[in-house]
Amino acid sequence: MHLSLCTTLTLLGAVATALPGELISKRALTPQDINPRTGCPGYLPAGEFEFPHYITQVSKSEPDRSWGPQYFGVFTPNDVASIFSFDVPASRAGANCTLEFLFPRQEQLVTSSYEYSGGGSFFFTGFNPGSCPGPQTTWNNLPAPGPFPPFPPVHMEPGNAYVIDIGPCWVGAGTCVAGMTSTNDSNFRFFQDFNDCPIGIYTTYSYLT
Repeated sequence: MHLSLCTTLTLLGAVATALPGELISKRALTPQDINPRTGCPGYLPAGEFEFPHYITQVSKSEPDRSWGPQYFGVFTPNDVASIFSFDVPASRAGANCTLEFLFPRQEQLVTSSYEYSGGGSFFFTGFNPGSCPGPQTTWNNLPAPGPFPPFPPVHMEPGNAYVIDIGPCWVGAGTCVAGMTSTNDSNFRFFQDFNDCPIGIYTTYSYLT
């Protein structure tokens, strides 16, 4: 994530005063955060990010269906939601984890594509650290809920990047951290890919210096 000096200093100040496990900050990226080298809404720092290690879907209308591992994020209004799970190495316990969604325009993609229509309202709900999705995951058998309520809805549209959450990595270090994304007004299907201009949901690491 490309941050301005002012934004970085503000974030560092918040980190310094945050309690262990407390949410550090949450914000949407501004146009000044766009990577000026490529025009992509965001980029991933080499060696400092995690690709989802497990992606699957669940369906409210087919509550006992198990979708198994998938490569796509899929969302339909008030029905199909997608679950993304990240394995956070124990060695990252001293870092801050940023959960972000990168959403380029179609013409910026080389090895991926998406289908998108609707109002663009998305909801993110976190599961309890260590409660990992798998082949048994269905709408009626979701991972255990996390200790925090769902985040406020986020309006997402192509050509932008969105920071969903920033917090200390030690909360989930050495295990998985997973969450579900749903929508009440959109149809969205994308191939999760980080080549060239990344698209999808990622966890990136940062350290205080």
